[in-house]
Amino acid sequence: MRDLLEQAGSLAAIPRPVLIRGERGTGKELLARYLHELSMRHDQPFVAINCAAFTDELLNAEMFGHEKGAFTGATEARIGKLEQAHGGTLFMDEIGNMSTAFQESILRVVEYQEFQRVRGTKTIRVNVRMLSATNADMEELIRAGVFRADLYDRLSFAVLAVPPLRQRKADIPHLIVHFVKQLHEELPNLTPRSFARETVEAMLDYYWPGNIRELRNVVERLYVFGSAETIEPSALPPEIAGTARGTGVPGEGSFHEQVEAFRRHLIIEAFNACDQNQREAARRLRMTYDQFRHYFRKYLQG
Repeated sequence: MRDLLEQAGSLAAIPRPVLIRGERGTGKELLARYLHELSMRHDQPFVAINCAAFTDELLNAEMFGHEKGAFTGATEARIGKLEQAHGGTLFMDEIGNMSTAFQESILRVVEYQEFQRVRGTKTIRVNVRMLSATNADMEELIRAGVFRADLYDRLSFAVLAVPPLRQRKADIPHLIVHFVKQLHEELPNLTPRSFARETVEAMLDYYWPGNIRELRNVVERLYVFGSAETIEPSALPPEIAGTARGTGVPGEGSFHEQVEAFRRHLIIEAFNACDQNQREAARRLRMTYDQFRHYFRKYLQG
């Protein structure tokens, strides 16, 4: 991580696009904000947009803005993220979800820093530093013809790869302390508690498919909702507590234990990837909602 932050520091002053790659929950947006804060644009806007959160029509309107009457409900003109970020930094998350039509539109912005609002006729020029992020296999998307190679080349003047938490587990105790400190700053009257050594060891053994975001959620739930002075392994979610028996990571334990661990991993990963929406997670795994609910209760509700 120190090497990564040094890399980011050396790139911050160079006004060129940077692509940040890494699994979900690894802190890609935090790294983008770090780049912005170290740059000459630090006193200008940092504007983020999630390219996976909108349909193609809405993404165009969010990014480029729109004129009055551009579509149903557009009762007045509205500036988009590009104009909001003028002079500063635009962070585009989940770029692998851009449609090919939208890629063509954003390519012109990257090249010429100009665009038109939806249903607009006036060309608008901006001065924006482009940062983007993805957890997708971009090389595979390019081979499949669903992502433009020329856009990828322009967005990746430099590439920063954020390692998953399982590859830097020595950070976990420090992150636990950090998240607890933040909790006490937000909730000053919170009763101080401590993590038992065995609890931290079980957390060190866990696979953490949701990375730092998942770790933070677990730490906060354990700390806020518990009552004991010491947080014991028994308080951990089943998928993490199982690591104490060698069943928390696929590939360890007996055949049955490995199957259970992998099934648990799939359920939890889909649940977290779908923003904890069970119906979406069931669709992602091609299961019925009732099937997913069965495993959800088994692995996440005890």
